[in-house]
Formats: sequence, C-alpha cells, structure tokens
Amino acid sequence: MSSLAPGLLVAAPPLTDPNFNRSVVLLAAHGEDGAFGWVINGRRLMSLAELVTHTELKCDAIQSEGSVRLGGPVGQGQVWLLYRTEERPAQISDEHQFDLGIGITASTSQKVLEAMTRGKAPPSLRGVMGFANWEPWQLENEIRIGAWLPTDAEASIVFDAQTDDVWDLAYRRVGASPIAFGAMRFGAAARTIGSA
Repeated sequence: MSSLAPGLLVAAPPLTDPNFNRSVVLLAAHGEDGAFGWVINGRRLMSLAELVTHTELKCDAIQSEGSVRLGGPVGQGQVWLLYRTEERPAQISDEHQFDLGIGITASTSQKVLEAMTRGKAPPSLRGVMGFANWEPWQLENEIRIGAWLPTDAEASIVFDAQTDDVWDLAYRRVGASPIAFGAMRFGAAARTIGSA
C-alpha cells in the first residue's frame, strides 16, 4: 500500500474501540516503519489558556479560543500544537516543527505558547495531547478489515469545522453517507481493534 500520509483516517462504524469511536485521525506519517497521527476530534481536555497556566510561562492574560483535545492513546504527556503553515511564528526553527505539506504544521516547541502570551500565536492554533501510532502493517490490516476509511486531508477540516461535525464531514469525503451506513451497524458484528 502506498503512503496514506498526509491524509485522514475515518473510523468506520461499527468500530467500537473507545479510543477511536467516531474519530478522525490526521495521519502525519505512513511507511514501512508504521504510521503516526493525531485524533483531531478527540475529547476536549482544556483550553490553550489553561495549558499555558500549566507551564512556567508568565503572562497577564491570554486571549485565545483554541482548545487542547485528546490526540490519541499514546504519549498523553506530550502536547502537539497544530496550525496553518502560513501562520508559522517567525521564531520557530525548522527542527521544532513538522510540515505535513498540505498547509498544516505541527510543533512541540514551547515557543509557540510563548508567542501566544505575546498575542502573536497563529490564529488557527489547536492543541492535541497524545497521538496514535501503528506498527508496520498494523494500519494496513485494520484498513483491510474495514476499521478505517482513508481519504485526503485539507486544512479546513482541521481548523474550520466544528468538532462535533468533523466525523460526518470526513465520512462524506470518503463518498459514504453516515445515515445509510447506520443501518448496517445493527446487522454487522461490532469490530474492535487494539489500541494503537
């Protein structure tokens, strides 16, 4: 299977794994070593302003509507900051960012939060805590049994869509109707995959 990254993985019903039910994963890397990405519609954990309060950064007030969501079951102590590539803060060096090549950049640099305390954070800034990863051929096997539906990705579905609408929007990108597929949920055996 050729690389699916960058792209989206849409959890196909009736995927019952609690880590990924109705989830959409922004797949950042996929190759012979496995795959890696972030759930972009995961459970809300805190606001970006609250995240800053957990650091040693000092600031009087933070004006940001961005949030931090659960990005996957692995490495939940690590925060990734996602933003539109064109909004990259000038002080972020290349080694501290990961450009997905579709107008989306991810960073683990605290300098992004520092920019936020000065009112210079990327307007599209979103946070994800943790990530999802797959061992070699694990994702391919899960796609083969119908657990995931891969499709293309674009920045608008990550930054502009309402979180509650992300799964429906991504599912339609695959060319399927969530309503039509819902009827199959009751007649098919529920599939559960191992945590990635």
